[in-house]
Amino acid sequence: MSSPRADVVIPELLQGQWTTALICTYGADLTFLETRLLGQLAQIPLRIVLADDGQLAETLAESARTGQRHRLANKAYVAAPVRHPRAAHGKLIALLGPSSGLLVVGSGNLGYEGYAAPGELWHVYAYSDERPEHLQEFASARAHVDGLAQRGLLDSPVVELLQTAWGQSPWIPPAPASPSALRSSLEDPIIDQLQVEVAGPVDELIAHAPFHDADCAALEALVDRFQPKRTRLLLTDATSADPASIQNVMRNALGAVIERVQVKSEPGAYIHAKWVHLIHGDSETLLTGSANLSRTALLRSAENGNIELGVITHGARGAFDSLYAHLERNEIHDPASLKVTYQGAPPGETVEGQHPVLLWSRLDGPRLTLAFDRSISDGTAILVEDHTGSPLDWTAKEVDGAQVRLVLTKDSAERLAEGGRIQVRLDGDDSQINHSWPYHVAELRGRLDKVGQRDRLQHIGDLPEQDAELYGLLQELDATLIIDRASVWRIAKGNEATPVAADNEGEPSIRLEDLDWTRVRRDHRYGGYFGRGGGPGIAPTDIQVILAAIAGRLGDIGMDVGDPPEDEDELAREGDTTTSDGDDEREDELEDELLRRRLPVSTRTRMAFDRFSRRYSEALADSGFIEELGPVPAATNAIIFNHLLARLLERNAVSPSVALGAQLATWAFLWGRPGAAGTGADLDEETADVVRQVLRDGHAKVATVRGLAAAADRPASGEDVARLRELAQHLLVDDDFGLDIELLEEAAGAAEMAGGLLDSLARAASPHGPSEILDVVVGVHGVARGSVHWRTETVRRARANYDATTFVVTSTLPGLTPALATEMLGRVVVAATFADHPGSYWRIRFEGNGSAVAFWDADASDGVVMVDGHDEDFESLEVVWPSWVRRIATLRGELVTRSHVAQQAG
Repeated sequence: MSSPRADVVIPELLQGQWTTALICTYGADLTFLETRLLGQLAQIPLRIVLADDGQLAETLAESARTGQRHRLANKAYVAAPVRHPRAAHGKLIALLGPSSGLLVVGSGNLGYEGYAAPGELWHVYAYSDERPEHLQEFASARAHVDGLAQRGLLDSPVVELLQTAWGQSPWIPPAPASPSALRSSLEDPIIDQLQVEVAGPVDELIAHAPFHDADCAALEALVDRFQPKRTRLLLTDATSADPASIQNVMRNALGAVIERVQVKSEPGAYIHAKWVHLIHGDSETLLTGSANLSRTALLRSAENGNIELGVITHGARGAFDSLYAHLERNEIHDPASLKVTYQGAPPGETVEGQHPVLLWSRLDGPRLTLAFDRSISDGTAILVEDHTGSPLDWTAKEVDGAQVRLVLTKDSAERLAEGGRIQVRLDGDDSQINHSWPYHVAELRGRLDKVGQRDRLQHIGDLPEQDAELYGLLQELDATLIIDRASVWRIAKGNEATPVAADNEGEPSIRLEDLDWTRVRRDHRYGGYFGRGGGPGIAPTDIQVILAAIAGRLGDIGMDVGDPPEDEDELAREGDTTTSDGDDEREDELEDELLRRRLPVSTRTRMAFDRFSRRYSEALADSGFIEELGPVPAATNAIIFNHLLARLLERNAVSPSVALGAQLATWAFLWGRPGAAGTGADLDEETADVVRQVLRDGHAKVATVRGLAAAADRPASGEDVARLRELAQHLLVDDDFGLDIELLEEAAGAAEMAGGLLDSLARAASPHGPSEILDVVVGVHGVARGSVHWRTETVRRARANYDATTFVVTSTLPGLTPALATEMLGRVVVAATFADHPGSYWRIRFEGNGSAVAFWDADASDGVVMVDGHDEDFESLEVVWPSWVRRIATLRGELVTRSHVAQQAG
């Protein structure tokens, strides 16, 4: 049994290594498809959408009126009508591969509300050689689609492509060999098929649909057919039904109850799901799918009714209780109290047009075929224009009944090959204008020859060698990751242009309150951060692919990284997110004016990664955004960038200063800095465990240690050097980070390399430049750096005279005492070590305080301090080494000990 699910977010499923994506739908939001789904489907070569003829015609007519080009329609994906006199209302999604598949059947139309919002019900079936139990459901889906073709309801180019699709998935039988849960109304009414499945008297009937007949005939038929002891009708505020008709039917039903239902988490959500739930004896039968409670949907076959798809499932008592778990139900006595009204219109007679109607068009190289609904006379004047209104020219024309074949000139063929609609006018009559999006059959079928194993995300572990492929990886990352407010805006606002700040005062151009975070959290990109359970046919999310590639565990999620041939083109990715002329002209966020010039690809790539990195690091400082995004996605982004930035620096594909700034922000976010905790702090234990697991799986500590060590040897600005030093010192001693020998050796890659890595960490933590080193001595005392310097002096000792480096303070130090002078002398020892001044003799001279001086001779264990004419001898000097220096020394000692043990064992 496969129970229907209300929590399915369709875009989350539209990933994976498939050859065909087949979508049957009533309404088709092509803008949603192109902007939100094609990125997910980019590596699926054959993408076919079959929609109701009337609904698709309205969508395309609106596109023509508003100047939308839909350049990819019927070129990179198929948008084809199901030409049925009634509604072609069935909904399914089939992702098909050579030996596996994923099938989703339910109630939602192709669009955001149908695919990503609550209020729908879906059955999800998977097939593979290891799990073949749902093969009959796939066979039923194929039989349904083939039935459309056999009845002449599909355009002939689409039938060709469907045959290609079935050929790519030979495991799908043309018809089920045994009863299937998936049912079609092509042959028999859905209600008849349901009745056959129910044995014995029905105790209770529970029904819901957003649309009823004006006289509630379908509801009345259900009551008459099944004679339930109790009848429960579920209504919403938006149900289309006549209250009086509802009352008439329910008055004659036994145990009649009417309930108002709402989605608990979103009371305003539109419940578009449809179901008939029959409870009988110790079992239950459930019908879900596309059929509303209407004659044409439930009581008739496609011969004189709608084309519907349903799923009939059986279970023990209580098996379908989960269907109602997300709903709030309250009994009502009068449906009119909900302001329920019948919103349908009586069907009108179909009036056949007086002029020929262009059904479809097809482009094969220079040959354009126009297929009309009736024969065209040879003398008919035909004007064909492209999407810009420019006429197309041809060198030959052939009229063959209802088809006209044109051989276009080279220029016209090339213009049309770019995609988009054509406008056809007959006999110069404006009332005979038709719009069509030609089928590019060869190009659509040719995509199958270009299919790769997976998109570029899996190559983030070791970046692609070619700059063009690296730039492609960046585009995929930008489409996958939610890194800042602009990323969220694209999800929440769709095609709306991203706001740009009006000034440079640092105010965000996008306000958090302007973003629909509820919608964002339903989006597949957000859900991808949390993964999903595996199973046959269930592809990993893109985030899982990225993390697995970083961790070197692609094989664990069933993926094989194979580089395609160098001359293999990418799968029609160009424009996969473009929907109109306006979108063609709109600047992509990863590009600027320079990128449209003829710059080398390497330069363009570096500029794009610079911008991407800045966006990310700026977002880490945006506490409001990070809080809304949540700790798990934020930590996941940090893992990805921690790895990505290091690889980009190795490839010289990002500016070092930009990368270091982003690395420093990432490390501080992950592990904290002096006075601020890292990302795992202040979380509930369950969330903290998830974050810690993300960090472990992403080898975050290893990547951080390697990044710190590498940064120590790269030039950097003063501010970044100071931040690097602060972070390195913090992580060397931070107990939560826990730098130890094992982590050092893992980061170094081998035990014998750990010492060199530790030296690099020491350089990262050490003061850089004379002024910073001088500050070690006087910084805590408020002495200006310009008042101190090193000076070489000749020292006369009993045994010999030699040159020594003296630390000189030229300004007056108020309150100088022997104790203070001795304490500062201990700091001089530390500073001299950082300054690489050799010797065992150290001196500090306070010229601003007259002849005050202090020195320490370590070889003789002898020291003197002279302040205000008083001399004091001392036999030991306390040198307070910073805690991070002591930690370095401890680790170095442990490495030496471990090396000696290893040598002795060897």
